[in-house]
Amino acid sequence: MKRPPPPSSGARRLIRPGDGQAEAEAWAWAQRHRGRPAIAPPPAVSRALAKVLKPLAVHHGPGVSELAEHWAEIVGAPLAAHSRPEKMQAGAGGLTLVVRARGPAAALVEAQSARILERVARYAGRAPKRLRIVQGPLAGLAPAAPRQSQRPAAPSGLDTEAQSLDRIMAEFQRAVEEREGVRIGPAPAPRPKGDE
Repeated sequence: MKRPPPPSSGARRLIRPGDGQAEAEAWAWAQRHRGRPAIAPPPAVSRALAKVLKPLAVHHGPGVSELAEHWAEIVGAPLAAHSRPEKMQAGAGGLTLVVRARGPAAALVEAQSARILERVARYAGRAPKRLRIVQGPLAGLAPAAPRQSQRPAAPSGLDTEAQSLDRIMAEFQRAVEEREGVRIGPAPAPRPKGDE
C-alpha cells in the first residue's frame, strides 16, 4: 500500500544534500520554531552602585573611612596611634572634622590642628574649616594594659608577711591568756627570719 504524498504547506520532506531550496526552508522553519532565549540575569549591583557613587565621590570627596585608612599618612604615625577621625559634620560655620583622641593626646591634636586641617583638605579635596576633638577610648584599638605596681623589696632585717603574722598571733594569744587568766596552749614559735 502506497502512502499519499504529504501536503506541501508545513509538511515534512526529506532534504537531500545540495538541495539549496530545502536547506533554506529548513532554516526558516527552525527560526520560526526556536525556543525563547533565556532571561538575561539582572545587572551586577557593583556596576550599578559604581555609576551612582563615582559622581558623588568626585563631588564630595572621600569619606571618613578612607580618611581613617590613611590617617597615619595624614597626621603621622605617633599621633595616629592615639587619635582617629570620627566624622565630618556640615554646619552653618562650614565643614567640621571630628577627631577622637585618647586622653592627653587631645592636646597634641589641638596643637597641630592647622596642619591636620591643611593635610585633610589636600587629601580629601574638601577643606574642613574647624577641627573638633572628642576625648575617649578609640574604637578598634585595645586599651593600654594597666601597669602593675611593683612592690618594693622588703629591706633586710624586717619581718616577712609570714613572720609578722606569726608575731601577731602570738601577741593575740598572750592577750587572751592574760584577760581570761587561763593558759591556752603553747604559744606558736615565731619563724626564723631566713625561713619562708
